[in-house]
Amino acid sequence: MRNSFTISILLALIASFLYSCQTNTCGDIAGKWSTREGTELVFKEDGTVLWLTRFGRLIDTVSGVFKLNCETKPATLDMSGFNAGPYMGKHLFGIIEWSADSLFRFCYEIGKEADCRPTSFETDQTVKFYK
Repeated sequence: MRNSFTISILLALIASFLYSCQTNTCGDIAGKWSTREGTELVFKEDGTVLWLTRFGRLIDTVSGVFKLNCETKPATLDMSGFNAGPYMGKHLFGIIEWSADSLFRFCYEIGKEADCRPTSFETDQTVKFYK
């Protein structure tokens, strides 16, 4: 009786693990995220994003909108509608992956259509953000 209970628990744990590997979970993106190198992204609940870039004591702030899709693998993060700066009038099509609740990596390409989106995390184009 004890062995069948242990086997049932093990099977449930294995099934749970296999299911979690098949689903793509996103962390909570709301709030301030930093590269720790002068760039911060502030994601708001209403779908807007602030992109802050520090130049010494000066901070350049650009606003835009974002869309996070956790149903794809890898998850996607797109940003557009920037009101100023080098990304004004452009779309950023990206992929995102959480390493922890307070860390994700983001890789993106600029384009007009989503077919320019990266399919893997290239080290030279991937940026880590910390909460």
